[in-house]
Amino acid sequence: MTLFRSQFFALLDAVSDIETKYFNQLPDLDAQVLLMRIAVASDKKEPMNVTQAMALKSIGSPAMLHRKINDLLHKGLVELVFEGTNRRTKYLIPTALSLAIIDDMAMAAARSYKH
Repeated sequence: MTLFRSQFFALLDAVSDIETKYFNQLPDLDAQVLLMRIAVASDKKEPMNVTQAMALKSIGSPAMLHRKINDLLHKGLVELVFEGTNRRTKYLIPTALSLAIIDDMAMAAARSYKH
C-alpha cells in the first residue's frame, strides 16, 4: 500500500470517529456536504445566501437543498443572518457548534497526516 493511500485511509478513520462522536448532532451526508460548502464560503468571508445554497446542483435539487437547509437550522448547525440594511437576503452562517465539529475534523485530519 502506498503512503498516500495509508494516510487517506487514516483520514477516513479519523472522520468516521468524529461522525460517531457527533452522531446525534450531524445530519445526513447530503446536509453535511452542504454544511461544509457553507462553512468554506463563510471562512472565505463570502457567506452563502439561501438562493446560492439552493443552486448547488452537484448536491441535489433545490427542493432537496431547501430541506437540508432546514435540517441544518433545526440541528443548530447554521443560522440565518442579514447583512447591513438588506433585510431580504438571508445568509447561512455556521454556528459555534458546527465550527467546533469542523475543528475536531481538522485536528483529526492533521493527526492522521502526521503518522
